[in-house]
Amino acid sequence: MKAQSLVFEHVIDIHPRTGQITMNGRRMALMSTEALGILRRDLVSTLGMDRAKGFLMRYGWSCGRNDARAIRSLFEWESFEELILAGPALHTLEGVVTVEPGEMRVDSTVGEVYFTGEWRHSFEAEEHIRHFGVDEEPVCWSLAGYASGYLTELFNRPVVTYERECRGKGDARCIYVAKTVDEADEVQMRDLRYYQAESLATELDEAHRRIRALNETLMRSVELHKQLSNLVMEGKSLRQIVETMAGAFGRSVVVETKSRRVLAASFVCPEHEDTYRRWKPGERGAAMDSGKTGRESWTVDGVSVEACRITANHVHLGTLCMLGNPPLTHEDEMLMERAVNVCTLQMFYEQLLTESTYQMRGDFLEEIVRGRYDSETLRRRARILDLDPDTPRRLLAIKVLPREQLEDVRDALRGACRGDIISRNGYLFVFLPEAAHVQGEAGIGDFLDNLVRFVETRFKAVRLYIGCGRRAETITDLGGSYQDAIRIVDFLELSSPGESRFGLYDHLAPLMFLLRVAEQEEVLEFYQRVLGALVEYDRGHQGDLVQTLHSYLEMTGNLRRVAEAMHVSVTGLRYRLSKIEEICGVDLDDGTTRFNLQLALQIHYALHMRRRDFSGGPGTPQ
Repeated sequence: MKAQSLVFEHVIDIHPRTGQITMNGRRMALMSTEALGILRRDLVSTLGMDRAKGFLMRYGWSCGRNDARAIRSLFEWESFEELILAGPALHTLEGVVTVEPGEMRVDSTVGEVYFTGEWRHSFEAEEHIRHFGVDEEPVCWSLAGYASGYLTELFNRPVVTYERECRGKGDARCIYVAKTVDEADEVQMRDLRYYQAESLATELDEAHRRIRALNETLMRSVELHKQLSNLVMEGKSLRQIVETMAGAFGRSVVVETKSRRVLAASFVCPEHEDTYRRWKPGERGAAMDSGKTGRESWTVDGVSVEACRITANHVHLGTLCMLGNPPLTHEDEMLMERAVNVCTLQMFYEQLLTESTYQMRGDFLEEIVRGRYDSETLRRRARILDLDPDTPRRLLAIKVLPREQLEDVRDALRGACRGDIISRNGYLFVFLPEAAHVQGEAGIGDFLDNLVRFVETRFKAVRLYIGCGRRAETITDLGGSYQDAIRIVDFLELSSPGESRFGLYDHLAPLMFLLRVAEQEEVLEFYQRVLGALVEYDRGHQGDLVQTLHSYLEMTGNLRRVAEAMHVSVTGLRYRLSKIEEICGVDLDDGTTRFNLQLALQIHYALHMRRRDFSGGPGTPQ
């Protein structure tokens, strides 16, 4: 018998009454390839791609072995080679695939074979593409299993079949290669693990175990989500929600803002808090910060750290961090996603409340500035917004450059400032109460300097211009403080465009009067005309003639007191004063000249105000 003589009628028997189909006494069944495609889809969905591949390869292998046993005893074959070729012919008769044999080399004495060919009209490739699209690897799994099982049965030793080309991975055709394991390389031998793996029953048991575990995880996640959602509905704080999460996971939990300020934290042990503090300033993942990934993992001091972005409407609200051991399992990650969803809801809700409050306070500030309401109405509205109308306050105006960073700086400053921060008309405004830590010029100056340092540490490319207005005894007096702060900010930006600056009304009172009656450009031109040459001389000669002039004017021309303060002799002081008159082209005995110089010095120290001795007057510019 030759393989090419195989015809359907000689191989397959169909009982006319019962419809049973048999081959050599073994029952067979016709099956829709579309149904097989659905089976493949469901196997992949349930078991995963790799396990589904093993399942179908072992199924094909079993079919191939059974066919080899049946066909071998059904006919007398002319040669062993014809019996081998009967496999592709039988595969074709069964309607599974059209097999075109190619090269075949057989050594039956030592049990070696090299057999190639083409699988045409592969239903597996068609169904895989229909359900999953083009894959990266060959997809004719049951066909390869069939060929391996058929040849393994005939040779009584393992034979591996693989696809060199496959339509399922975008090739023009499906080309198979079968060879005994002695001739197969390491890559081709990998498929043997699918035949040597656990039985189908074990595979299904494993799938059942995974499904049961997944079901338990889903029940836990639903319970956790319900518990956390109830806290939100009851109006509990984010801190209480975080504490509940820490108890449910048995891990330390931290929720941060997008600028990495801690909103709420619950540490299950002091070691985790130490680990978090060491990890926080370090590398946090550029991909995560840019939004390219939603979760990242680290190991810090032997502690597993997981961080997940909290996002609402494509807006980054913050980060949920978990610390503990061992690393999160797949089931834990599902629970973490539920927790992130609740944190997102809570943070979005709190942000809406916060923004609403700041919006109302911003509107209230405009009402004060524009004088829309009488004093009693303003006091009543202040109480509604939880602002004590009788607490002395100053208003800070802050300009942030570049302006794109304004909201980020605002979020960072909310944790550093004691007062409320609102964003209005391109400025940040702070209602700064006259608390103990910012009383007096020195306290306020140190506070403003620390504020600049705080922002510069966190935002390397940001410049700040801060104006602090006059002290307002009641809430209704804030309009004047507002105008002061805006004028100071605009003047500092115009005069010092390349460096962060701040100014305090108490030091700039004469200048503030000038700014109210003159254009800022005129003020700067006046300063350059009166004092510019002396400032340039000091800069070029490392001199202190500006300070000498300031002391001379402050001490009303008392040469002895000035000399003592400057630690020079009276003769040396006279020389300095004459040098000042020469450089500036002025007469220090002239009253108008002294007035102009005093005013120019006020402008000078306003331009150089930074890290100064606020308690002792302007001092030497830094």
